[in-house]
Amino acid sequence: MQLQYQLVVLDLDGTMLSSEGELTAAVRRSIAAVQTQGIKVTLATGRRLCRTLPWAQTLNIDVPFVVHNGAVVVEPDSGAIVYQQGIALPAAKEILNELQQLKIPYLVYRGEDQGEIGLLLSQFAQHRSEFLTYIDDQVQSVDELVLESDPIKIAVLAAEHRLKPLLDDWHRRYSSAANLIVYQSDNYVGVDFIGSGCSKKSGIGYVLKQLNLDFDDVLAVGDDFNDLTLIEAAGFGVAMENAPVPVKRAADYIAPSNDEDGVVHVLQEFCLPREME
Repeated sequence: MQLQYQLVVLDLDGTMLSSEGELTAAVRRSIAAVQTQGIKVTLATGRRLCRTLPWAQTLNIDVPFVVHNGAVVVEPDSGAIVYQQGIALPAAKEILNELQQLKIPYLVYRGEDQGEIGLLLSQFAQHRSEFLTYIDDQVQSVDELVLESDPIKIAVLAAEHRLKPLLDDWHRRYSSAANLIVYQSDNYVGVDFIGSGCSKKSGIGYVLKQLNLDFDDVLAVGDDFNDLTLIEAAGFGVAMENAPVPVKRAADYIAPSNDEDGVVHVLQEFCLPREME
């Protein structure tokens, strides 16, 4: 069954990339084939710019792509930021003060235009390896953190028993000032605070305006809770088999897992003429 869409939006980790972080030749070929059909392809990820731009350029993406879960939109040829929204500074400082009082470790990303590496206060240095394992591959330790403008993201990471009891209260108190994206891995819980209203859906909404398209023209594929709003908004929303159950329930279609080249299956099934499969 071929459905006519004008923009394909792909998540990276757990979706387009294998569990080993690799892009298979089959996925690469299928994306190129879709582009040959005149269908635009872009990326929407929670990654930083520098960890996304190489993939965009490798795949010949020629429309803006979304990083930091919608807080930043990037032009692929130059890597220039075309849209950026942070957490309002007063709210960011309130969040950071609370984290300090609770002694919960966090990273702060000041913004792609101020150096995009996550900053970790030296008092949390003992947690550096945890952040490198679960959050990012580059972390810079600082003795003092001074914010003079709205930060792009505050990434919190702690043991499940420490963070889970706080989540409902944080959603209640901070939801008007920031979007909270919750992840879980092993016995850890991560919470990304990003700008109010920011999401992969909002980031792709910005891209659609540039292309004079709307969400009905979008086929979106993802595998985690940060993909949920985009999957729900897209004309055709796809969840990977490795996605959590609530994400799969929201999708129009369930693809094979990322380790089974599920993206290839989706593109062949819904974007490519049968003779090109």
